[in-house]
Amino acid sequence: MKYLNKFLTKTDEFISRISAITIFIMMMWIVIDVVLRSVFHTPVSGTIEITGEYLLVIIVYLSISYTYKEGGHVSVELFENKFSVNIKKIIKLFTNLLTIIVFVLLGIANFQKGLNYFVNDIRTTSLLNYPLAPALFIITFGVLLLVINLILESINILRGKKGF
Repeated sequence: MKYLNKFLTKTDEFISRISAITIFIMMMWIVIDVVLRSVFHTPVSGTIEITGEYLLVIIVYLSISYTYKEGGHVSVELFENKFSVNIKKIIKLFTNLLTIIVFVLLGIANFQKGLNYFVNDIRTTSLLNYPLAPALFIITFGVLLLVINLILESINILRGKKGF
């Protein structure tokens, strides 16, 4: 279990670096697009499509697991201080279970849709005509990492450990 936690932590850190690099690429792409549009009246073709359908997907879904592990997602702690440690553990396990169910369903749906897009060679209708399946596989991979983190966290809570 310890080695799996370490492996997942290293994977999350590596994947989140890819997300950070993608943010930089997206920022530079948009700056170049704005400059070309403003100065030369010639925007970069496909900026909206590439940034919205690929770069943004990479940024969000490849960093979702790392962000969860670091406690970076929005949470409401209004009543949490009033509960005992055991009640907090039960609530955390329950919310993890619900989250796992939702994200497993999301991952399965995205994977099936990605396979469908891949087999049928579904592409965008833009001038670039690029395939959409890889974006769905990126979503599936990011969701899978999050689900594994949630499962490991739940196991650690059941074993009496606070977190990773």
